[in-house]
Amino acid sequence: MIIKWRDDYSCYDPIIDAQHSKMIDMINEMNEIAKLVEDGVDSYDRIVEIFNGLKDYAVYHFGHEEKMFEEHGYDSFNTKIQILEHKSFFHKVSAINLYELDESQQEAVNGILDFLSKWLDHHILHIDKKFGEFLRDKNE
Repeated sequence: MIIKWRDDYSCYDPIIDAQHSKMIDMINEMNEIAKLVEDGVDSYDRIVEIFNGLKDYAVYHFGHEEKMFEEHGYDSFNTKIQILEHKSFFHKVSAINLYELDESQQEAVNGILDFLSKWLDHHILHIDKKFGEFLRDKNE
């Protein structure tokens, strides 16, 4: 397991928390497949399938969050930061060279997993958490 759900990941919204948890599960599933690559198993198709699923799910999740920002009147400064982070993530994962992944699976998948786990950890704890606290304070 490369990243594990922790209580401090909670953004005080059950839907956002469930979506974050699903993204963590997808990263961990890719990590399990990467272990097979270490054993010499060609797992390119399965890795790409999980990766593309995660990318699509992230777009869905970001759209959900951005809709919530508007619905709840989240301040424009933090909304802009969130949207920039979301776009940055999407551009980064879209730029990953799948040919390179096919040619050097172990090295490429380890780099992808490192990026995904670190990005998600930082994004939840430092960016999404602010929105979660905004929601929590608004509902108290």
